[in-house]
Amino acid sequence: MAEIASHGYFVVADGTPVNSQPNRDLGSGGDVLRAYVDWVIAQNEKPCSAYYQKIETTKVAANGFSCGGLMAAGTAADPRMTTWGHTSSGSFSVNQSFYSSIHTPVLIVTGTADSLGANKNGARDFENIAALGDIPVMMFAKVGADHGGDLWARNGGEFTQVNLAWLNWWLKGDESATGKGALVGPSCRFCTDRTWQVSSANLP
Repeated sequence: MAEIASHGYFVVADGTPVNSQPNRDLGSGGDVLRAYVDWVIAQNEKPCSAYYQKIETTKVAANGFSCGGLMAAGTAADPRMTTWGHTSSGSFSVNQSFYSSIHTPVLIVTGTADSLGANKNGARDFENIAALGDIPVMMFAKVGADHGGDLWARNGGEFTQVNLAWLNWWLKGDESATGKGALVGPSCRFCTDRTWQVSSANLP
């Protein structure tokens, strides 16, 4: 998250680092993240706030790792969202009402050797979102990577770089090698890297 923030994004996390009691109420996780969006928008509009008129509140994303990914999915129907995604996460079953509520581009990042089954769950989400026919969705699966992949590497590793490029594309309109160009196209960084399996559907 620090790596994402270092690129000019205003980042809010649920709980504190190494919190021994993280929020695991997945049913209300989306409510928690939406409340943070409410707070950020309010801070941006409050003259006494340190963030007054410093945040682009029309460009909002949610993402989460593992259980946090299900929290991010809980924001899918929120009209304020620009994009959302999950990392080493995914739905445990097909939920058509959930898929039908999605209205923004979706990013899925996972590892093919995820010991907790997140690769299978992520693939299920990809297939059902792709089937909607009009929602851009991409899935990046790191060959041989386990749960969380290299998120603990320096600067968040490649998992974070995929997420960052996605945010740059959809929130900043960056189509260069630091945004869309890293994810899409015959010479894109991750498309040409055989250690990544890349799937996409409904891209503009």
